[in-house]
Amino acid sequence: MDALLQELPVHQSLARVFASVGQDGFWRALVDTLRLLVPVDNALVAVMKAGQIPQLLIDFDSKGSAAEQEELADYTAGMYLLDPFYQAASVGISDGLHSLASVAPDQFLHSEYYQSYFRSVVGEDELQFMINLEAGVLGLSLGRSTAFGLAEQGRLLCVRDWVLAAMRRHVQLLPPQGPVADVAVGDLATLLDRFDARLTAREVDTARLILRGFSSKAIAQQLGISPETVKVHRRNLYQKLNVSGHGELFALVLRPHVN
Repeated sequence: MDALLQELPVHQSLARVFASVGQDGFWRALVDTLRLLVPVDNALVAVMKAGQIPQLLIDFDSKGSAAEQEELADYTAGMYLLDPFYQAASVGISDGLHSLASVAPDQFLHSEYYQSYFRSVVGEDELQFMINLEAGVLGLSLGRSTAFGLAEQGRLLCVRDWVLAAMRRHVQLLPPQGPVADVAVGDLATLLDRFDARLTAREVDTARLILRGFSSKAIAQQLGISPETVKVHRRNLYQKLNVSGHGELFALVLRPHVN
């Protein structure tokens, strides 16, 4: 009984979640409840589908500053193409609670995207509750400036099933929406085609995976070639694009497009 009473705020908050399913206050009630279990710095709800710009439904904790609005505008303008959760949703991911570590490339934390963009927008770490819908993958993102510990992830795993069920039921109760008008900017290969550098297909593939945060060894595994061949492709594409490394490649391909 004592343990149950200690969790009383959670039970009371949970009641508010179920009372608001299908209503405007649902997402706020859900995020507030999850925060009683695990500290979270920011939260965002989005629908992700391959070939389409992610549809940002609700952005919690935004103060509406010009910098925050610009960061979100950058995301929908093209930064989403490097988002590991968008990439996972695009190729297919199961319903569940997914960690950044489970979906990100092996060198993602050292990528320019993570260092110069992700950390300022989301934080050091991210978890997402994700469900598959006809419109795409609906994700509830939880971001934080410090890494989520195993015990914290365990607490969220304990509530995963009812969170996913509540998310799905909420969407089912909403009135039907019209088609999304946003047109995607294309994929990373499309952005690379803007440069008259005559990149080969392999060089384009290599650049795309470098930008996403894959190491040479992981790129070799993805493309079915040797790490030495990857290094050749990397050197050639850097020369053709007149960049000296990953950071300059990121600035050349993504920054002019989103700013």
